[in-house]
Amino acid sequence: MRPDPNDTFRTLYQDHSRNVLGFLVRLCQGNRAEAEDLAQETFVAAYEARLRYKGFGSPKAWLFGIALRRWRDSRRKRREETGTEVSEGTMPAFEPGVLGAITLEAALDRLDDKARAALLLIGAQGLTYKEAAQVLGEPLGTVKWRVFEATRDMRKLLCESERNENDE
Repeated sequence: MRPDPNDTFRTLYQDHSRNVLGFLVRLCQGNRAEAEDLAQETFVAAYEARLRYKGFGSPKAWLFGIALRRWRDSRRKRREETGTEVSEGTMPAFEPGVLGAITLEAALDRLDDKARAALLLIGAQGLTYKEAAQVLGEPLGTVKWRVFEATRDMRKLLCESERNENDE
């Protein structure tokens, strides 16, 4: 007997909703309201497509692919409506003592969109390079290169930030 698709989807949501939201918050550069809207759209789209999912790749990678496409569509639509680049999200308020996290988020925000997405999928969400390549729709070598470049750029940005703090 086949498992009930609704039960399977419920489990998928319970297992991955927080990670999908966290991924989208970072892609939206801290704009939590936008990320929550996109997460909702992601799971609605996944629910509608649940019977068509063929099981190629991991369900986690499938969900992150939907989330990434929703985010890209949102940016594209906003660019078309305004004729300009999408405005940056505002960083949420942080508790005292997490300056390192703020510095890290600021450095992530300075990466280009493709590099940030690749780095977040692999570094923060734990996808394999192969899964990230599937999500991003790019060759495996390109994803590896993007993560390498993003890691290098993050090191530079964080070192610059540390030097600037020490100079003050």
